Amino acid sequence: YDAASAREMYADGCASSEARACVVVVPGLGDGPASLSYVARGSALEARCASTARALIRFELSTSYEGYGTRQLRDDARDIDAVIRALRVKFPLATSFALVGHSTGCQSICHYLASGYDSASAVDRIVLQAGVSDRDWYDADCGREVMREWVARAREMAPDDLMPADTPGTYGVATNARRFLSLASAGGDDDWFSLDIFDGSSGEGVESSKIVRKLGAGACARVDVRLVVSTADEYVPYDRDVVVAHNERIRDAFARVAKSARTHYIEANHDLSDMAEKDAPGFVDFVLS
Repeated sequence: YDAASAREMYADGCASSEARACVVVVPGLGDGPASLSYVARGSALEARCASTARALIRFELSTSYEGYGTRQLRDDARDIDAVIRALRVKFPLATSFALVGHSTGCQSICHYLASGYDSASAVDRIVLQAGVSDRDWYDADCGREVMREWVARAREMAPDDLMPADTPGTYGVATNARRFLSLASAGGDDDWFSLDIFDGSSGEGVESSKIVRKLGAGACARVDVRLVVSTADEYVPYDRDVVVAHNERIRDAFARVAKSARTHYIEANHDLSDMAEKDAPGFVDFVLS
């Protein structure tokens, strides 16, 4: 889809030009087209797409693998735009385009919808699987005060300067100050789903959340939003009751700006790689219907 950089996309499911819909998978930090088992060839989702004239699309972002450390959400948004435009040519009969985001791919989708691309008018569904807070995870994993000190240090650096190799939260990935602040600071570009945004402790709340502010001018008005929440997500440092309450607030925020918004809870890990076989049909139904 991007000849200049030789990035490719891969079509499974109904991969012929007869496809009537496209389901496009947007991976998260450190991931690529082959990272997620639930969209792999032979998965329950891929089989359902094949039987219902849907093309299941996987592609490589410019931020895939370790590329995210020196790039931004706007790069992901540009890539999503390029993919949607390419798919409208490849699948001329397709009248429905769904974006399925995993982890930070959820923020990428939200940023894309908020960016005003013409191609977004073709998107009628977004599925946000494990849309979690990088900031909350870094605070839990590295220590809140430690992260605050490093955020303050990053704010004194030039945006394109690389953070020191021992910077907490970078996990060995070369990361510039701009992306570090985007991921680790309150209000950063990647900060869409943090707990304190929605529980009122930051002074924001549902009404003033980024979801309502950025997507409330019609960007999401014809879009059905589906939140897939893992209740055993290893990157979410809250108890199950808090996870459920938090995601219901996120659903409420989307309900204010989208055509519809629903949540689906699965007892599984962050990337659903341990999803029980019995849960797969319900997951697929939720994603596609």
